[in-house]
Amino acid sequence: MSQTAILSSTLSPDFDRARKLSRVMAVLFTIGFWLALAGAILILATPLDPIIERGGHGLVGHGNVGVGAAGITVSLEGLSVVQCVWVMLALEIAILPVVFLMHHARRIFGHFARGEIFVLPVIVNIRQAGLWLILSFFAPIVGNTALNALKLSHGQADGTAWPLVIGIVTFIAAHIMAEATRIAAENAEIV
Repeated sequence: MSQTAILSSTLSPDFDRARKLSRVMAVLFTIGFWLALAGAILILATPLDPIIERGGHGLVGHGNVGVGAAGITVSLEGLSVVQCVWVMLALEIAILPVVFLMHHARRIFGHFARGEIFVLPVIVNIRQAGLWLILSFFAPIVGNTALNALKLSHGQADGTAWPLVIGIVTFIAAHIMAEATRIAAENAEIV
């Protein structure tokens, strides 16, 4: 019998509510993942704006065209193709950690919905989610700094320290879960 099957059979009936909520969370994080991925893909079109503008057709009509992600907003008006490529890279730096965070979060809750709790894939995904959460704090700072290097942005990226704090706590919790799993495995061998 696998460790997953053993854990699933020993879960209390009270866990059914957590399993249902985990299914809901898995769906919400899946939607968030696909939206963040769509945003990351749309940002790849940023360098096309000046090319289309020169042909007389703007991406969003005529006027001030801007793009943004993860608290960073940049006007594309008057920028060259090379500058738009730089903007695209800065915005991708800011949004990709969110894409990976959503991916790992949906996998975590998918495991929970199946009754898999203290198993290696869950622990790995929790550790990865914590890491990407930490990176999602620093990524807008790096992206905004890249924009400031070319004087394409004014001010700082909007943000809070909570992703950093929660990311560190999540990363530590994954290590504690791994240790608890190791101790439980050792105790099971003794019995």
